[in-house]
Amino acid sequence: MRSAAKALLLAAAMAAVLLAGCRKSETPEAAADTEAAKQARARPPFGLIDTPKENEAIASGGEGTGWALDDSGIAKVEAGLDDGPRRPAKIGQPFPGVKEAYPTYPDSDKAGFTFTMPSVASGPHLLVVTITGKDGGKTDLRRHVQIR
Repeated sequence: MRSAAKALLLAAAMAAVLLAGCRKSETPEAAADTEAAKQARARPPFGLIDTPKENEAIASGGEGTGWALDDSGIAKVEAGLDDGPRRPAKIGQPFPGVKEAYPTYPDSDKAGFTFTMPSVASGPHLLVVTITGKDGGKTDLRRHVQIR
């Protein structure tokens, strides 16, 4: 029984050495490409809330705007106040300057979005805009607003 266990351990050790050798035989370029691919997949969506501005007073039910990009494309944008429900924004709108600044991103010519501020009590609130990429990546943009 002991010799069978030793043989099993020896086989496992040899397999580990072979696997480690395979990893070491990668060219530096292949390893760099793999790391670059990992970083590209990890890049989250990004964008900005254009209106309302930070601490700006806006009417309940007023309109907000911004733009969003992701290397996989934008699946959806949602907006809400505080911890309340998020409502879908209208995406695919033109937004000046985005295409020129990010020409290689999908749909950079129509990166704009618009949303309606929810009807809530007047006072200070936190606007949260969630951008979701087609690859599932998400980013929250936050802005303090005053609802009047």
